[in-house]
Amino acid sequence: MAQAAGNTAQQRLMKARLLIPLLSILCLFPAGAADSIGNTPWHLVDYWWDFGKDTEFESYEVDFNLSNDVDPKVRLYIAPIGLGHFNKVAFYGGIQTQSDGYRTHPHPRRREYIGKGAIFSRWGERDIKATRKSEGGLFESGGYEGDFISVRNKCNWTKGRYTYRLKRGKTETINGKKHTWVDGFVYSHKDKKTVKIGSLRFAGAKLVLGRRLAGFIEIYGPRIPLTSIPKITVTFEAWRINGKATPPQSALAYYPRNVPQYAGSKAEGKQVIGTIGKNVDRTQAKGTSKQGRSWVQRLY
Repeated sequence: MAQAAGNTAQQRLMKARLLIPLLSILCLFPAGAADSIGNTPWHLVDYWWDFGKDTEFESYEVDFNLSNDVDPKVRLYIAPIGLGHFNKVAFYGGIQTQSDGYRTHPHPRRREYIGKGAIFSRWGERDIKATRKSEGGLFESGGYEGDFISVRNKCNWTKGRYTYRLKRGKTETINGKKHTWVDGFVYSHKDKKTVKIGSLRFAGAKLVLGRRLAGFIEIYGPRIPLTSIPKITVTFEAWRINGKATPPQSALAYYPRNVPQYAGSKAEGKQVIGTIGKNVDRTQAKGTSKQGRSWVQRLY
C-alpha cells in the first residue's frame, strides 16, 4: 500500500511538471490561436443580409457610398456582393485598388495589371470559355483559392456613390443543356458612367438567386502593417432585386477573430455602415458576441 501511495504521489508530481509549460503557453497566449492575426487576405468584416426568400433572377443591384479615396498601393477589396448563389453556385464581386489578370489565351499568357478595377467572379469552374471579357478587360481562371473564374475591368473609383449591378444575359445551349450568361457592371452616380466588367456563364435556363447574400471589406495581397490599413467608411445604402427596392430583413456583421480588429459597423434604418482603419474593442461593441471563430454583431 505504501509503495502504491508513493507511486501515486510520484505520478502527480510528474503531471504537475508537465502542466507547467502548458500553463506558461496559456498565459502568453490566453485567447488561443483564433485571436492571433493570420496571413492575408484579411476579411476585416463580412456582412450577411437575409432577403426572406429565394427569387428567380433577372437583376440584383447594391448601392454603396465611399467616404473618401484611399492609397492605391494598399490592396483593398470592397465587395457589395461578398457572396451570393445562382442555383446554389457561389459568386461574388466588387471593386479593388489593384486588379490584374489575363487578356489573351493561351498565348501570349502574360499577367497584366490595370490598377483600380471592378471584378466579378464565381466558384466551381475553371473553363475560360465560361468567361466573356469586356472591351479592355481581363479574365482569370485559378485554383489557388479553390476553382474559380473571373472577369475584371479598369474602374477609376474614388469618393462617391456607386451601384454594383448583375443582370441576366443571353441563354445558350451547350451539348444539349441550357446555360445563362450574367453580366456585371459598376455605375458611378457622380460621373454618370457605367463600367462593364464582363460576363460569366452559369448552368441552367432559369437562375434562382438565393435569399442570403453577403458583402465584405478585405485587405488582400502581401501582409501590411496595421497602421497602413486605410481609413474609409463604406455605406451599403440600398438593394434592388429584379428592379424592385428590396431591403434586407436582417443584417449581421461577422468579424473573424484571426484578422486585425480594425472594422466597426452600425445601422441607420436599413443602411449598413462599415468603417475600417481603427482598432475596435469587440467586448465594448453593442450587440456583439463571440461565436466560434468570429465576433458577430446583429445590426438589425
